[in-house]
Amino acid sequence: MSRRRFPVGVQDFESIIKDGFVYVDKTEYIYDLANNYGNAMFLNRPRRFGKSLLCSTLRHYFQGHKELFKGLAIEKLEKNWTEYPVFNFDMSQCKHDNPDYVAQSLNLILSNFEKKYDLSNAQLSFGDRLKMLIITAHERTGSRAVLIFDEYDSPVLNVIDEPEKMDVIRSIYNSFYGPVKNMGDHLRFVFITGITKFSQMSIFSTINNLSNISMLKEWEGLCGITAQELERDFKEDIDRLATELNYTQEQVMQKLRDRYDGYHFGPKMIDVYNPFSIVNTFANEVLKDYWFASATPSALIKILDLYNFKLSDIEGCEIYNRDFDQPFDNLESAIHILYQSGYLTIKNYEFDFDLYTLGIPNGEVFSGLYSTLMPRYLSKSHDANRNLIRIVQRAIFKDDINTALTAVQNYLSALPYDLGVKNELDFEAILKVVFDCVGIETQTEVKNARGRCDVVLKNRNTIYVLELKISSSATVDDALAQIDEKNYLIPYWNDPRRKVKVGVTVDPETRTIKEWKVE
Repeated sequence: MSRRRFPVGVQDFESIIKDGFVYVDKTEYIYDLANNYGNAMFLNRPRRFGKSLLCSTLRHYFQGHKELFKGLAIEKLEKNWTEYPVFNFDMSQCKHDNPDYVAQSLNLILSNFEKKYDLSNAQLSFGDRLKMLIITAHERTGSRAVLIFDEYDSPVLNVIDEPEKMDVIRSIYNSFYGPVKNMGDHLRFVFITGITKFSQMSIFSTINNLSNISMLKEWEGLCGITAQELERDFKEDIDRLATELNYTQEQVMQKLRDRYDGYHFGPKMIDVYNPFSIVNTFANEVLKDYWFASATPSALIKILDLYNFKLSDIEGCEIYNRDFDQPFDNLESAIHILYQSGYLTIKNYEFDFDLYTLGIPNGEVFSGLYSTLMPRYLSKSHDANRNLIRIVQRAIFKDDINTALTAVQNYLSALPYDLGVKNELDFEAILKVVFDCVGIETQTEVKNARGRCDVVLKNRNTIYVLELKISSSATVDDALAQIDEKNYLIPYWNDPRRKVKVGVTVDPETRTIKEWKVE
């Protein structure tokens, strides 16, 4: 059976269709966006989640390229293919920490469009040049124009910790987007994507009818791969991966769920997989943290530093729907930006209060996020971190949990007084980062019918169930008793691997492991 072609790094709809790459059919969404909802929309999704492919698909649809959509859902929906003049602005081309470079890049994009219509307006403001493009295109073609702005916030995020540069870039934006406000008679459709929505940016105040569809239930599956789409469109790839990894089909599905699933973009809580990681996994037939490793999350690091973000701030944080739309200048927390960037996701929604509970979506993000935070929140010494990983790796390979925990104990003891473990969730996070780094399957806050187990470690031969107690009065026997009382081992009875209970106490004063006991 020949392998299918996966569009790793390919974001152009035409290339995907003509070159025979795997395509998850989103064209029913495209038709609804273009015809049944509104004329101006904003969509927030994390990086590498298919926003650029979505913009490319919209561009080809509005350019009337009917032949590209043969066999897709939209073929049965669209009866009157119409060609519109389309202006697609990829604002990631303007990503730079120098405002002059941002202006030069925007000038180049506009100039390329102006050449098509024999316009020479370099002496005008960016906004007036865009206005002339729209009017000219409408007059010459007889069709209203389509505007697509992809990754509109790239230049802003790049200077998120530099207010002076941000103000300059904001003024460029004001000049560019401002005239669009009164162009409704000349516009058929406006679509804007980005990682986050800055309320005070002119694009959201000047385009009066701009609808933010990012968290509406109708569009939860617009980007990414839903659970239904994964099972429908990737069955043969799941089978192939199972054979390659010597797993059953269900084991592979569980690993994909644990590692790449868990994103929710609205109140319906539709499960969405990270498309970048899924495509790379099937292309390479290896389970890795593709999304987090795909680029240095420089904007993330800036945000975490800017707001002094801590490990304990992450799981279970609550945020009202209205708070997602705060002006950036008034933000007191990085929570909503972390959500919009894909590092947190919706875990629960309370309709009566319009309140969301957020948390980390999956294992890939957990490992990557905590690995990023580790040198900032714990030891800043990369040598100390690497040494810890080496010791733990060798110990776990030999099924020596005692040596592994001794290494963690010594590591935490050496941290400065103002750093280190603050609560139980912090300690669980540290253990997960450490054991994930050495290739051990690690789960935290594992729920069953009686309670929630703190940490579960699984290597080739053994399943370790760890219960943590952070209290000066708690004992390791208390921790072991809770494992028995809450039946934490029951879910693993049918697993042939050895089961080991580990009770651990952490001293709140010294912020390290006090003692542990293995049964």
